[in-house]
Amino acid sequence: MGGQVSGNPIQGQEREAAGVNDGMVVDLHIHTNRSSYCSSLGPQEMLDRAKELGLDAVAVTEHSVTRGAQIAYEMGLEQGFTVFRGIEVYTKMGDVIVFGLGGDAHYDADFQELMEEVRAKDAVAIIAHPARGYWGHHRRYKGVCPDEALQAVRLVETHNGQNTREANSAAAEIREELSVPGTGGSDAHNVSHVGKCVTVFERRFSTEEELIDELKAGRCFGTYLADLDGYRL
Repeated sequence: MGGQVSGNPIQGQEREAAGVNDGMVVDLHIHTNRSSYCSSLGPQEMLDRAKELGLDAVAVTEHSVTRGAQIAYEMGLEQGFTVFRGIEVYTKMGDVIVFGLGGDAHYDADFQELMEEVRAKDAVAIIAHPARGYWGHHRRYKGVCPDEALQAVRLVETHNGQNTREANSAAAEIREELSVPGTGGSDAHNVSHVGKCVTVFERRFSTEEELIDELKAGRCFGTYLADLDGYRL
């Protein structure tokens, strides 16, 4: 899985050198123990680690439910740190991260029905870890994410902190072939994973509506946090 990122926050001139002085560095895929049974990560330790690393924001994307994201969002408000509320939905066509859904989702949701809801609510969807080799509840489905899903979603998570380098390279190739934007997130389930992979946004923003707009516009890219100047393993 690679090494743990050290507590070496990106600040000042280092932000400028990394090319994010006017933008944002966001871990766009995190699970906490408030709603994801597979996670040992508490929301406070997530916030503490994100601040230690110098991240601008995080997104909590629990499996099929929104309660954990809401808890972290409220804690972030109290502490002056931005937490975006998302959800990771299991489908037969791939695991899908959604922002703007506004509620819980079914386990093994119907992909087409999910996409219809995304469009109806003006939300945004990202195919998560498309080249990991499996997806779904209890890793039910095997292989590479189907082309139909990739064509429908048009956003690809190229950098996932729980993937091998090879799987992320394959995801980046998928993104390039489709000519679509890419994102990054740690997929953290414990504190040591927070911030391993991130999304770099060109602009600064603070609301979930703006997050959705920036993702749809493709003003972002995924990367390993350690590959940004100002960070090190």
